[in-house]
Amino acid sequence: VLGTSSWHQFLAPVLGSCSTTMPDDDDYHPSTVLVLLGPLHFEFAGKEDVLSVKVTTPEEMPTSLEKVSSMVDTGTVENLHVVLKSSSISSLFDERVLTTFADTLKPGAEASVHVLGSPDSPVQPADCDEIRVSMVMAGLRLEQEGTTEEDDGSWALKARKPAIETVDEESSEDAEDEENDETPAE
Repeated sequence: VLGTSSWHQFLAPVLGSCSTTMPDDDDYHPSTVLVLLGPLHFEFAGKEDVLSVKVTTPEEMPTSLEKVSSMVDTGTVENLHVVLKSSSISSLFDERVLTTFADTLKPGAEASVHVLGSPDSPVQPADCDEIRVSMVMAGLRLEQEGTTEEDDGSWALKARKPAIETVDEESSEDAEDEENDETPAE
């Protein structure tokens, strides 16, 4: 069980009250990006560090995603949330939804995809195969997935951008020495 039943309830603590407008301020640095795919309605106002985009057709996806991602500096986003209905997976979701924002995520940042179902038509794990593959293509590591807490038929996938691993200089030198030792003697 993951998250809460209502994506509004889940995102409310994360997003609070936030603005759907995209400021023209050069100093604007959102910590969260929200991508709504399909016929979803979500109103919020007030919190300035959330940037949102709504994509309703496949044709507008490239332009909309590129416009929003260009407003975000590389390595500055802490959270990426994608919300869509299960009926929109095949028509609106593709790897660009996650790969477009991959470079904007900080190391260790979280990316979540919330797939909305219903009690009569719950989301099945196989419905999310394309989302899992897209997470890998975006360089994310799937950490958790499953149904939401209440039995509303929804499914959530949570992934994280790997933290930057520093290479220890000493172990790097040891590896070089080992490579040199492996050269055949004449």
